[in-house]
Amino acid sequence: MAVTMSLVLSLGAAAQGLRVSPVLLEVPAPGAATTMTLRNDGSRPITVQSRVFRWMQPGAEDSLQRSGDVVVSPPAIQLAPGATQTIRVVRTTRAQVQGEEAYRVILNEIPDQSRRQAGAVAFATELRIPVFFTDAAVRSADVRWSLRQSGGATHLVAQNTGDSRLRIADVTLTASNGATVSHPGLLGYVLGGSSMEWPIASAGQLGGSARLSAATNLGALDVDVAMR
Repeated sequence: MAVTMSLVLSLGAAAQGLRVSPVLLEVPAPGAATTMTLRNDGSRPITVQSRVFRWMQPGAEDSLQRSGDVVVSPPAIQLAPGATQTIRVVRTTRAQVQGEEAYRVILNEIPDQSRRQAGAVAFATELRIPVFFTDAAVRSADVRWSLRQSGGATHLVAQNTGDSRLRIADVTLTASNGATVSHPGLLGYVLGGSSMEWPIASAGQLGGSARLSAATNLGALDVDVAMR
């Protein structure tokens, strides 16, 4: 894969000529299907391939595993300039959702081989759309925060004992020693029943504790975090 692009815009996600809306899909029980719309805003026809992966976080890292429990229909489409296409995302397994299941629909714009042969540069573009299936009794995210030093960096650690994900963005850490570290935009997700961590500062920069403020899908976050 030559280039991976993931841009979130006010009206959807875009990769060169490809635009996708919405940029996050959530399907509460008993629902099992939803849709997204793809549009070609470019000046050339494009071919888009769609695949689904189960999204998990073993070892505090994102992991994507190919899954047949959720499918996209149609899995591949061609879009003329200015054309739109609605595709369906369907959970096909009969197993009941437990808490919240997380997936990523990965959309790849296939390079135009004719342009490659003509000497032009062809980029492989990719968009990753989060998809969540939730049961009726899903528990909200319940996250415990801490700091950890490893490999010359200070990591922000999130341990989620709830069922559903927490999306974290626009992070600021203000230490008792006066140091401030900011991470504008999306930092990431911690899924239900999972842990995640992100390198956020150099080792020793924040001292032993800090005040964490961030924007989340559940509202503003403002908590003390300590080094563990």
